[in-house]
Amino acid sequence: MACGLRAQYEAEVAALGLAAARMLAAGSAEEAAARWIVAQRNALKQRFRAFTPVDDLARLQAWTEARYGNPLGPSADQLHAQGKSWRRIIDGAARPGQYRGGAAT
Repeated sequence: MACGLRAQYEAEVAALGLAAARMLAAGSAEEAAARWIVAQRNALKQRFRAFTPVDDLARLQAWTEARYGNPLGPSADQLHAQGKSWRRIIDGAARPGQYRGGAAT
């Protein structure tokens, strides 16, 4: 994934965090905000993975599948069942993970 594309992805993930914070400030429940941000983050992952080289994408999806049981990542319910609070789920979805494809160029 090109550095510029990765930077754009990271900026959009951060923007999701700001949007979730606005939801909470406006009175949304933490659970609702957590479910929203995880869904939005997964949609963002899918959008950006469309630009990821095939070999890198295969490696990324295999790692994610092995860790979470599906190639996109954990659901809000899965994270909550692991004992994470809704707030912790929001915070995690607002942080881009480490890039696990090939070398970022």
